[in-house]
Amino acid sequence: MRAFRTTTLLTASLLALVAAAPAFAADAPVASGAEDQDTRLGEVVITAQKRAQDPVEVPVAVTAYSGKFLEAIGVKAFDELSAFTPGFLVQNQSNNNSGFVMRGITSDSGSATDETRVSIYQDGVPISRSRGSYVELFDMERVEVAKGPQSTLFGRGALIGAVNLVQNKANPARNDWLLKAEGGTNGYFVGEGMVNFAFGDGSALRIAARARKNDGYVDDAAGGDAYNSTNTKAVRAAYHLEPGPLKLDLIGNYQEDSTSGTSFKSHTFNPSNPVTGEVLGDTGVSSGATLSPGAGFEGGKPLGLDRKVYGLTALAEYRISDSLTLSSITATRAFHSVEVFDPDGSSLPIITFAEDAQGRQQSQELRLRYDDGGRFTGFVGANYFHETGSFRASSTSAWSWPCWPAPRRWASADRPRNRWPI
Repeated sequence: MRAFRTTTLLTASLLALVAAAPAFAADAPVASGAEDQDTRLGEVVITAQKRAQDPVEVPVAVTAYSGKFLEAIGVKAFDELSAFTPGFLVQNQSNNNSGFVMRGITSDSGSATDETRVSIYQDGVPISRSRGSYVELFDMERVEVAKGPQSTLFGRGALIGAVNLVQNKANPARNDWLLKAEGGTNGYFVGEGMVNFAFGDGSALRIAARARKNDGYVDDAAGGDAYNSTNTKAVRAAYHLEPGPLKLDLIGNYQEDSTSGTSFKSHTFNPSNPVTGEVLGDTGVSSGATLSPGAGFEGGKPLGLDRKVYGLTALAEYRISDSLTLSSITATRAFHSVEVFDPDGSSLPIITFAEDAQGRQQSQELRLRYDDGGRFTGFVGANYFHETGSFRASSTSAWSWPCWPAPRRWASADRPRNRWPI
C-alpha cells in the first residue's frame, strides 16, 4: 500500500487587542527557599500566545519546563517528559512509531494522508508528521505543552493540544562550553557536548551534539541482538546575528536513528528455535522473544529502524519602533524512515511488515506585533505551509490462502501498544 499527500495551506490570523491582566503575584513576598529555587532552575517564559509572557499571564492550560529543570530531573527523551506532564503521554513503540496522547486522545497515525490531533513544534516550526516528530531533547531552552484546543494559534492540527520545543540559540554575550557523559549497564551511554563562540560584534556560533545508546532490554532467545535497542545521534548548529534593529537566528538540525527490531510477543506460541523447533521460553512478558523476518523481504533487510530527520530554520525579528515588531519564521524540513518489524510475535515468519515513510515540509510565518507596555497588545499575521509526503506499507505472509485474517492491533489505552495478538 502506498499513500501520497501534498498539502499547501495559506492562512491569515488576527488576534484582537486584549487588556493585559495585572500580575498581582509579582508583588507577593518570596517564600523561604523559593528564591534559591528560581536561581537554580531559572525563570520560565512561555510563548504559547506567540509572544513572550510569564505563565501566570496566559489564560491557557500550559505546562512549561526550562531546560535547566529538564536537566535537573534527568529528562532526555519525549516519553520521559510525559512522565512529569499531567494530561500528556508519549507512547514510544520506536522513534519511528510514537503516539502523542493529550487528555486521553491519541495522535499516532503514520500515514501521509492523516491529520494530526496533537501538533509538535520546534522553535515555532510544525514537525507534526509522526514519523519525523520524535526528536532528541538536548541543549533546550524550554518545553511548552499547551493542552486543549489550540487551533487559533497553532493551526488545525492542534485540535487536542500542542507541544513547542524551544532550543538554545547562539549566545553573543559570552563564550561557553559543556561536555558530559553517562554510562551504565546493558551498554547504556549518553554523551553530550556544546560549544558557544561569541565573536564580539553581536554574532555568535553554537554547536551542540548528543549520542545516546543502549542495548535492547528484551532478549533474543535465539541468541541474536536484544530487541528495543537505542542508537541515536543528533547534532545542531546555530548562528546568531544582530545588525542594528534586526535579530537573526539560523538553526540546522540533524538526527539519525538506527535500532534493533521492536519486541512483539505472541500470547499463543512459545519462543522457539526457527530451525530445530526447540522451545526457548514461554509466553510471559518477562521471557525473551524470537522473531523472524520473511526471507528476502524488502531486499533482505533485518528487523529494525533506519531513520534520518533534518531541517533548517531562520528566525528573524525586526524592531520597527518601540511598540511594533515584525517577526518571521522560515523553515524547510525532511525525514526518511524505513522500519521492518515482525508483528506476529512468533519465531516463524508468518507475517512481516515494513514501513517506508518520507516527507518534505516548507513553511513561512509573518507576524506584526503591537506592544507599547500598556494594557493592550495584539498581533496580525499570515502563515504558509507546504508538505509533500509518501507512506508505503508492505507485508509478507507464510500463508497462501486469502482468508487468513490480518493481525488485529489492540487499540485500548490500557494495553501495551507493541503487542499484536494472534
